[in-house]
Amino acid sequence: MRIHTLILCSLLVLVPLSFSQDSARPKKILTPEQQAYQQRVKGFFAQRERLQAQPQIVFDAEMAREKAGDCPEAGSTYEFNLCFGKAVESTDKNLKSFEDAIRNLLSLKLPEFNRETSRIGPAGPVLTEEQLTTEFEHMEKVWHSYLDLASTAAFHQYGGGTGGPSAEMQFHIRIVRSHMRELDALYFMLLHK
Repeated sequence: MRIHTLILCSLLVLVPLSFSQDSARPKKILTPEQQAYQQRVKGFFAQRERLQAQPQIVFDAEMAREKAGDCPEAGSTYEFNLCFGKAVESTDKNLKSFEDAIRNLLSLKLPEFNRETSRIGPAGPVLTEEQLTTEFEHMEKVWHSYLDLASTAAFHQYGGGTGGPSAEMQFHIRIVRSHMRELDALYFMLLHK
């Protein structure tokens, strides 16, 4: 009986060991070319992560300015015009930084391992970095034309009155902030981790 127990106990220990050894996969060894590619991909994602920080800072700063309110201390038309003039400068500077960050992210190229890969996705063509950047430039050119026309229309609503300039600037700021939110939504996968 002792021998049977001893044999049974040894089987209980050895059988699981043999299964775990059989099911273990051999470690894949990468070629030098694959290792170099892996390093380029890691570098790409590290650079992308660094580039993603800038637009988030700019976007958050502009949204915080909006939440705080523009020109709460202004009491006269002259004070509103001065204050909104400075606010327009800050908002436009933030928009430019946000646009530049998107351009930088769009132009960042993912290293290709096999140049023969298809540029066709399941829903259509996959645009190159250059095509994505050109599309963005065209969209922003058209949008800036709209901004100018809409701001001018806001000015004209005051029929030449002294409130026209501050209304134009206030509307300009609102449209730019709205556009920054649109860009953040449109390029969400690009801008956020």
